[in-house]
Amino acid sequence: MLKIIIEDEKMVELYKMKPDGKPEKIQPHRFADEPKDLEDFIKKNEEILGDNVALLSRQITIPGGRRIDLWGLDALELRPVIIELKNTTTGDEIISQILPYYKFVKSHPDTLKYNAIKDKEYMKKLKELGVDATKLENELEKDPKVILIAPSFSKDLLDVVDYITFEVQLLELSRHKTKEGDSFVVINKLQPTPPTPVTVRAQEQWNWEKYQQEGISKNKIEIAEGLKKRIDTILRDENINLQPIFRKLYIPYQSGRNNVFWIDVGYTSWKKGDVLLTLKLDKKPDLKAENIAIKHTKIKWLEKYKQYSIFFDEDVDLSPLTPIIKRSYEYVIGE
Repeated sequence: MLKIIIEDEKMVELYKMKPDGKPEKIQPHRFADEPKDLEDFIKKNEEILGDNVALLSRQITIPGGRRIDLWGLDALELRPVIIELKNTTTGDEIISQILPYYKFVKSHPDTLKYNAIKDKEYMKKLKELGVDATKLENELEKDPKVILIAPSFSKDLLDVVDYITFEVQLLELSRHKTKEGDSFVVINKLQPTPPTPVTVRAQEQWNWEKYQQEGISKNKIEIAEGLKKRIDTILRDENINLQPIFRKLYIPYQSGRNNVFWIDVGYTSWKKGDVLLTLKLDKKPDLKAENIAIKHTKIKWLEKYKQYSIFFDEDVDLSPLTPIIKRSYEYVIGE
């Protein structure tokens, strides 16, 4: 399939290559409306929003009668997530709309906690992602991030989004349908520069010493530090350019702003328990079939999020995992 992006008009055209080599245009198949059609699609495919984003089924109306389209939790960073949906090209007029949403969620963190904890199905989903009620109560980050979803964004929004003092992610999403009735969805995650306050907090303040100050045991830190050194060696030997960044309770290795894999010290008890290495992969690996022998306590595969987690209770040689680490890199870069 041939995909053509027309920059001037901010639209995407898809073409299906026929057997004779000639392209056949796949027609746009717009979402019927923003509140229902697009919203249902996002709910059923929440993994496109990013690593470990879990949406609440309950919506919320803030003072003044405005309604947040979708909201939930980034279970990896323990931050509220606000999603605003549009089914037409969107410009900087949306900023005045999302500011009250951001202010409300940031000022009322207990509202998200309350709605989450009383929803048994949602808490079951969070538990799969390593978040229980105690962790949600005590550690939920108060700085929400906003995800804007539209078929395209106009230049005026792109010019100003970098100057917004909280994190805003832009996700262009359009739907197309062939003559045979097959549907295709094109997703383009734009990469604006992160705002300075978020960058400073995430990249400079968190380190091994900070983790220990927050109550993570020395033993757990030593395991994570050892695993990081071994991963860094593998990446150097394989000429893989990924940037590790210290975040709250986890260290993601990123390509651009995309997490490829990460070391997680906050999944289980801070004072005891395992350290996780989580990799994004297209399918669950079979260590035995691939003759990969590596000491670990357990393995977890989240099919929906395409995440493969290996639990370690000690620093071990990770070199046998080199093929899987390379596949994780290739998978995310390919996406």
